[in-house]
Amino acid sequence: MISSFFNGAKPINFLLIVLYVGFFYWITQFYLYDTVWTGGELLSRFFTFLVVVFSVFLVNFIIRKNTLCEGNAYGALLFVLFLCAFPQIFRSPEIIMANLFVLLALRRMISIRSLIQIKQKIFDAALWICVAGLFYEWTLVFLVVVFAAVLVYRIGDYRNWLVPFVAVFVVGLLLVTYVAWCSDMAWVRQTFPFSVSFYSARTTTAGFVIPLVLIALFSFMSLAVFLANYKSKPSALQSSLLLVVITLLVASGIAAISNNRESDEVVFTFFPAAVLMANYLQLLTRKWWKEFVLWVFVALPVILLFV
Repeated sequence: MISSFFNGAKPINFLLIVLYVGFFYWITQFYLYDTVWTGGELLSRFFTFLVVVFSVFLVNFIIRKNTLCEGNAYGALLFVLFLCAFPQIFRSPEIIMANLFVLLALRRMISIRSLIQIKQKIFDAALWICVAGLFYEWTLVFLVVVFAAVLVYRIGDYRNWLVPFVAVFVVGLLLVTYVAWCSDMAWVRQTFPFSVSFYSARTTTAGFVIPLVLIALFSFMSLAVFLANYKSKPSALQSSLLLVVITLLVASGIAAISNNRESDEVVFTFFPAAVLMANYLQLLTRKWWKEFVLWVFVALPVILLFV
């Protein structure tokens, strides 16, 4: 039933998705954490919620605009379900903002396949990633995906390889100006610590391990199915989905090595994992299995929240 309902992309689908993420977002704020609520704090949390909602619609826009899925809402739904399975992310506005800018960068990178305004799109993508780096330093690693996009889409002009460096230079120049006039090097060290750790207290809890293992398992299955059916897809879609796979690998690397106390950086894997799983689900002919997979991820956040 749920697979049939979200097999389309109607406004009611996204209304329910927003209500679902809204429920978990505000439950997290009021139920899971003790917060001294002030007007400023409430306004800040509400703004973060708007960013989350905008991210959901941005995910759907990227998927539909680039035809990454066949006209269904599975991608946006799975993105939200993954997000709600890790409710501590809702308490990390910096990570949420960084993820938003990474999504904006991916939007530009994937759209390079049209071969229109290539240099502008490469510049925009690199610029958005640099902005994301101001909120979470390890997102700068996604610059690798920008160069991968140039390679994947077989853009021959060597000048395209130089464009990301121009974007980095522009942001770097602005940062140097800011530090020179308004701050000091201590701000730079605080903003870009680049500390590495393969362990955090959060990664040993059942509430973290269970959803992580499930997402990793189904992402691996989806990747295997994607590779098996790679040649059957249109060439333009092949390149776009290959870029999504590269994004997933880079995001997984960031999640593995970065030193975040709550391990919130797993959020960067949600978009590529959702796209791959959505493609996997739409290929399934056994409806009961499709229903089972979706219900597992729908029920998982609820179970983890109240158990």
